[in-house]
Amino acid sequence: MEQLRELSLCVIVGFMRIVILGAGRRGLRLAKHLIEEKKNVTFIDSDPNRCNQAVAKLDCLAINGSGTNPDKLAEAGCEQADIFIALSNSDEVNLVSCAIVSSQFKAPRTVAAIRSMSYTGTELTVPLLGIDYIVNPFEETSKLIYDVVQSGFYLNSYTFPHTPFVLCTIPVTQSSSIKGLSLMQIRSKLHTEFILAGIQRGDETILPSGYTTVQNGDTLAVISDKEKMANLLPEFDAKLSKPKNICIIGAGRIARFLLYRFTPSERRHITVIDNTPEHCEHFAQEFPEILILRGDITEESIWEDEQLSSYDLMIALTDKDELNIITSTYAKRMGAAHTIALVKSNPNYAVLARHLDIDTVISTTEVTVDTLLRYVRGENITSIHSIFEGSIEVSEYRLLPGSHLIGVQLKDIPLKGKAIITGVTDKNGKSFLAGGSYTFAEDDVVLVAIPHNNVDFAQGLFS
Repeated sequence: MEQLRELSLCVIVGFMRIVILGAGRRGLRLAKHLIEEKKNVTFIDSDPNRCNQAVAKLDCLAINGSGTNPDKLAEAGCEQADIFIALSNSDEVNLVSCAIVSSQFKAPRTVAAIRSMSYTGTELTVPLLGIDYIVNPFEETSKLIYDVVQSGFYLNSYTFPHTPFVLCTIPVTQSSSIKGLSLMQIRSKLHTEFILAGIQRGDETILPSGYTTVQNGDTLAVISDKEKMANLLPEFDAKLSKPKNICIIGAGRIARFLLYRFTPSERRHITVIDNTPEHCEHFAQEFPEILILRGDITEESIWEDEQLSSYDLMIALTDKDELNIITSTYAKRMGAAHTIALVKSNPNYAVLARHLDIDTVISTTEVTVDTLLRYVRGENITSIHSIFEGSIEVSEYRLLPGSHLIGVQLKDIPLKGKAIITGVTDKNGKSFLAGGSYTFAEDDVVLVAIPHNNVDFAQGLFS
């Protein structure tokens, strides 16, 4: 009983002060999550309009000024801050501001968003210039796209670095065989192990119980291992499908990061289309195995001449969100088997695009914010994926020495309907969907679905 009492007490999370340089789309989205978690957030931005918008939208402070000005950094409270996060649109400003904060203020850990390839990979390792953690939005986005391609699941799917489970968000249609059934009835009908981690129903997000009934129009967050997920997909008019040939639209930095993840032999089955001669020339030199086509994807002739509808997978990675969405939708209409659309500039487009005939929509902003949240939350979190416009997070927690959960059975954990423990991978690499009799041990990696407003509860529980 004493151990359970400790579990109930451990949900209290310490107060944290965070200074964010850059009140753009990434900064605002990150701050929204942090403020909802009762963290204190202060912005610095050189644009007074952005500062005003941040204060109007969020419960935060905003200092108008340069992130490389020590006086403005002091005014923002860097001396008392726990973390300083540089998310401006300039790699150089992010690097310099972190260096100043690290050298002149004793308290904060520093995080920088760096986009340029010349600053990443083997050429830049932490700690450097006082930076504790570096996130490259383009590299993180390419990593997620590659994981989707390798998994073969085209349902806004997510994989995890330390467990073999797959998370898929699956729409329920009028013809679905599980429409109108409760979760208990679905389990009995499908005879396949899975966890339903959440349901999105209109503007409502539901953490389901066994009695929850699935309705037409719902979107389900389903977690299972890869083999069992492949068996589930036919029930949702989908299937596992690894592409034999891939067409990438746009020869930008995300495409470059993505291509480096494929082996030279895999790249022989990839075509890249771009209408900028310099981009095509650089990619042809850098990746001699791939087919480079110079052309405008909005011209109908290129679809006919190059038979683009015959590709197994089309990935739209241009710098224009609208073009990526339109191209992906048109490709499906023309007969392409699967499409992935990048939303780079406006994360609101991701919400709209997921209601169109596009298999997977990936938002650079969402990916970056998930990566930053993982760092802010602490070393026991190894990955975070936000779904349903951020209303539910599915996270990997590692049970470190001294964790409150070590030696406790799942059925004895006071979850109180605030979270769903979905899967476990033990220190020997054995993975399974968690049952009530399982006793947690040190170094277990636990996959947990958490409504965003209960994140502080989960952080305390797994501390």
